[in-house]
Amino acid sequence: MIRPKVKEIEEWLREVRRDFHQHPEPRFKETKTAAKVAEHLQSFDLEIKTGIGGTGVVGLLRGTSSGKTFAIRADMDALPIQEETGADYCSRTPGFMHACGHDAHMTMALGVARVLTSSSAIRNQLKGQVKFIFQPGEEGGHGAREMIRDGVLENPKVDRIVAAHVAPLIPFGTVGIYLREACASADAFFIKMTGQGAHAAYPHLSRDPILGGAQLITAIQSIVSRNTDPSQGLVVSVTQVQAGTATNVIPEEIKIAGTIRALNDDVRTLAMSRLEELVESISKAHGLNGEISFGDGYPIMRNHEPVSRFVAETAVEMLGDDKVIIRQPKFGSEDFAYFLERCPGTGYELGCSNELKGITNMLHTPQFDIDEDVLPLGVELYLRLIEKYFE
Repeated sequence: MIRPKVKEIEEWLREVRRDFHQHPEPRFKETKTAAKVAEHLQSFDLEIKTGIGGTGVVGLLRGTSSGKTFAIRADMDALPIQEETGADYCSRTPGFMHACGHDAHMTMALGVARVLTSSSAIRNQLKGQVKFIFQPGEEGGHGAREMIRDGVLENPKVDRIVAAHVAPLIPFGTVGIYLREACASADAFFIKMTGQGAHAAYPHLSRDPILGGAQLITAIQSIVSRNTDPSQGLVVSVTQVQAGTATNVIPEEIKIAGTIRALNDDVRTLAMSRLEELVESISKAHGLNGEISFGDGYPIMRNHEPVSRFVAETAVEMLGDDKVIIRQPKFGSEDFAYFLERCPGTGYELGCSNELKGITNMLHTPQFDIDEDVLPLGVELYLRLIEKYFE
């Protein structure tokens, strides 16, 4: 299943991953991480560009002749979470950890580069280029968009792009495939309703923003239940409410914030429009001034089905039909979506949980870890995709 060339570097993969894991850096501050990545790529004698989209790094491996370009994307940034795994390789940076597996993603991409450059037999099959994209700012920073603006998909033009993401929701040894829609769009909303404050004993002298805000929060639930087709995925969640400083004071304003997640562009637009209407009408009904704004949202991540099926077929050949799972779209967001808007590709999952080893915690939690046996498996699948693409 896994070729000898990959087995030879299994211990190296673990060392590289643990080094990244011990030294996490937040979005767009991945300077040391980027330097390590560039150092590895340089040791493999790849063409390197740094500072792409901020702190991004790109490595280019040219084959024996010119042709199409196959790209692998790996994200680099860590999350602002204090690690609680207790592992020997625990984060040494207080308040930050690789809780989303980006350390593993970088390691697998570097493993592919190492094997490709050390094997003349494989490299001779490359009738084109392999581009390794190490992206900053995936966690809320729109790093993919910034790299695209800096021309990462050009010179040479990327013809196909793939990205593996470790996934604790499926067990080690399995691959999760999203044929088309994989992740929802994500739009944060921020609402402020301003009225007239008063002593709580004299509510008739106020224009109470808390009462108006409470009715708005309730009405927001109707956007999904009464305004959209149930078959069209939509989530609208209120996640923050801020108002008042004392029990005997009706405040002047209330702030409400939350998120809209959609798997359909028309539904996404409808939800935002309907939310604006509710803020306006409910504020007016309570004599309040209502304001709403939206954050810099993420688009829907849409895989290209032919590429998804290409990955699925390759994974079946490698692992067997029972180890490849067709997954339903999820409501988390992923800025790999920006790459897929401009280039055929797909993002897929590698199962990284293992109950026998006690590795079962979810992404974005202080206890998250992976079964490190996923590293060589991920490298092998990437290599097979590259070989099959250039056949």
